[in-house]
Amino acid sequence: MYEARKICNWLLANFDPVEFDLTNLRINKLLYFMHAESLCCRAEGLVRNHFEAWQFGPVIKPVFDAFKAYKDAPITAPAQYLDYATGVNRPVPYQDIRADDVQIIKREFKKYSRFTTGQLVSLSHEPGGPWDITYRAHQTDPTFSPRIPNDLIRKHFSGDNPRVLH
Repeated sequence: MYEARKICNWLLANFDPVEFDLTNLRINKLLYFMHAESLCCRAEGLVRNHFEAWQFGPVIKPVFDAFKAYKDAPITAPAQYLDYATGVNRPVPYQDIRADDVQIIKREFKKYSRFTTGQLVSLSHEPGGPWDITYRAHQTDPTFSPRIPNDLIRKHFSGDNPRVLH
């Protein structure tokens, strides 16, 4: 499992952010679908962060925070972290992503990047899907966590629940 900003930085280094419209909203949706698909073939999935059910779909807060300055424009610089030893912000490194995980990232990026951002939002908002269930529960009772459980994502995207994109 990887910290989500690591995967974002890999995407930004390997795919043109303008050509692929890698905005904050879009990169969060792409991460969600990559993670969802990876949960079908491995216990932990690809992303160690938790997705939250926000108004416009699943979001990882540290990713949103890293790229919020871009608003709805393509992201042109990598996510950073504060190196406490030096007090300097540094790009989150991504070179240690395993080759087999890179293949998952590439495969799922190819599958989902063909959709517009609006289509990705619609796909993530599927009635009865993980985002929908969690978002509605949180709206009904704000004490209910907006965190989307991996088990709910796995069940929805598993082979037992055939999807158009499989």
